[in-house]
Amino acid sequence: MPLHPAQRINRFEKNFSAYRLIIVVIISCILMYQDYQKNYLSVLRVYLSASLYPAQYLINLPKNFIQKLDINFSEREKLLQENKVLKKDNFELRSNIQQVYRLKSENKRLYDLLNSKPKKDNSYIFADIVAVSPIAEKHQIIINKGSRDDVVIGSAVADGNGILGHVIRDQIFGSEVLLISDREHAIPIEIVRTSLRSIAVGTGNYNELRINALATNTDIKKGDILITSGLGGRYPEGFPVGTVKDVINNPGESFLEISVTPFGNLKTINEIWVIQPTTGH
Repeated sequence: MPLHPAQRINRFEKNFSAYRLIIVVIISCILMYQDYQKNYLSVLRVYLSASLYPAQYLINLPKNFIQKLDINFSEREKLLQENKVLKKDNFELRSNIQQVYRLKSENKRLYDLLNSKPKKDNSYIFADIVAVSPIAEKHQIIINKGSRDDVVIGSAVADGNGILGHVIRDQIFGSEVLLISDREHAIPIEIVRTSLRSIAVGTGNYNELRINALATNTDIKKGDILITSGLGGRYPEGFPVGTVKDVINNPGESFLEISVTPFGNLKTINEIWVIQPTTGH
């Protein structure tokens, strides 16, 4: 049976489409092979990419703009936080510098104080502890150096940290030493920061001295360093005594109640030295 004209046309179109697809595939394979062998199309791809760049830029422009805004806000917040931290660190450093200035001032005052004393040198006699007083109320020790070793009554005794006491009795081969913590002991002191002079007395506590004769308006505060003033001639000037532990201003009282922590370890004394002043020229 002969085909209808419309059917013949439709069949012809199908066959033509199949042939066209085969031809396109063959041409594509040839072009890919040639490009692989001799890279003919690389320049064309470069130009095509360049022509598409403006379109890609415009498409991504809103997204990039939003990202930049986020980054700017994040960086601004970060900078504000860093600025805050830097301001705090700067404040702390300035406070520390003020402490350094204070220490330099104290050191200069102490240096001037030590250089202002009479031209005297000190010799040191090293000694060991022989015994400790068995009476709890008496803060006394016995050392193994006496008049045979040129130790004299009244000589100051110290360790590597500060003043411990002074010799009160000679035993020829040894000496008795009264510690600064004994209730019967008093030592002339000077406050390094203000150069104010006073007297520190023993309390019967190895870890505490007292200053009871300073008026309530006196410039003294916790942490102030105390040294020997040299008044009375028993203790040479400038030797460390202790630090102010507490300053109490009781209502209605005329004097401050000041407690001092000695530098020297009065409870467990090991090696000490007896300070022997010798006049020099």
